[in-house]
Amino acid sequence: MSKEAKKKVELEKEPNTIDKLIVWYRNSEKIINVVTTAILVIALLILVYYLWWAPKRQAKAEVAVWKAEQYFAVDSLQYALNGDGTCDGLLSVIKDYSCTKTATRARFMAGSCYLKLGEFDNAIKYLKRSHPRDKMVAIQRLGLLGDAYLEKNDINKAANYYKKASKKHVNDMLTPMYLMRYALVCEMQGNWSDAIDAYQTIQTKYTSSYEAMDVEKRIEYAKTRQ
Repeated sequence: MSKEAKKKVELEKEPNTIDKLIVWYRNSEKIINVVTTAILVIALLILVYYLWWAPKRQAKAEVAVWKAEQYFAVDSLQYALNGDGTCDGLLSVIKDYSCTKTATRARFMAGSCYLKLGEFDNAIKYLKRSHPRDKMVAIQRLGLLGDAYLEKNDINKAANYYKKASKKHVNDMLTPMYLMRYALVCEMQGNWSDAIDAYQTIQTKYTSSYEAMDVEKRIEYAKTRQ
């Protein structure tokens, strides 16, 4: 047999790609089946969570929080936080329904309550754990954190949160308010340049805001201190 013929026979005997895949699958069949089953189970659990369990928990959480929200609206802070003996308070809702949107809202309200009660560490704790989707509430959350740190005389963190609040979801109502607070804290830091920048932003972009009424005087004062 010629060399060419021998080579051709050898090539014909060599397994092709499909044969190799079949052999590999047979050798790995158990592992593949286990992994595939695990993926399907995880996917099923995710579907059950999002399509059944989570909506059911969310509905229960909304029922549980309604009275606490009423107390919060009228500044009955202790009842809002701890309930009235019949209805749940915010802290119970946070504990019992921790993974729901309602719990996020409840954390924001709890933080607000603690801030008004002068419990600034608790205010910071709950506000930091709240991540509201509502744009205005998201701004207020940052501003309230600034208020809490200011009450604790942590001027640097207060300035940082007021600055964040002034830049988040910019609008004509809350933005100038937090710009003003940021500028005033900058004055406390002796940071006159940033204070002037904030005041001038209010002066030029938010001319109809309450904060713009006396902002020119603040600018002149800050310039004398540079």
